[in-house]
Parts: sequence; structure tokens; C-alpha cells
Amino acid sequence: MVNALDLQSFILRARVLKLYRQALKIAHRAPPQARGELKQSIRQEMEKNSECKDKQKIRYLISEGLERIKQLDEMLDMQGH
Repeated sequence: MVNALDLQSFILRARVLKLYRQALKIAHRAPPQARGELKQSIRQEMEKNSECKDKQKIRYLISEGLERIKQLDEMLDMQGH
């Protein structure tokens, strides 16, 4: 049986996947000794929330995730990575 998503769920899923790709891309700029741990932390955070079905909470988690990767990106810029 196919698990069909409504349009809103489909869009949220796409936003979550985009966030995950952005986070991994930024993590790749981290120093090699920290990169693996950072990628693992990102994956754990995504898996921890993978069963969430509350669309409002998903939106909140996306905005929080965007803020966190923005901070990480700025920190890596300041360090010259």
C-alpha cells in the first residue's frame, strides 16, 4: 500500500530534505577532525525527529534547524573554513 502524502506534507518533507542537504554541505566545510562528528550529530538530530507528524512542530523544527546551520556557517566563516 502506497503512503500518499497531502500537498502540505509533501512540501514539508521537501523542506526537511533541503535542510538536511544544506546542513551536510556546511558540515563538509568543517575541519576534517570535526567533520565526522558533526555529520553524525546532524543525522542523529534528523532521525530523532523523523517520526514527528505534527506539522506545526515540523515547521518549528525547520526554522530552528535553519537558524542553527546559519550560526554554524557564520562560525566556520569566522574561522576561515
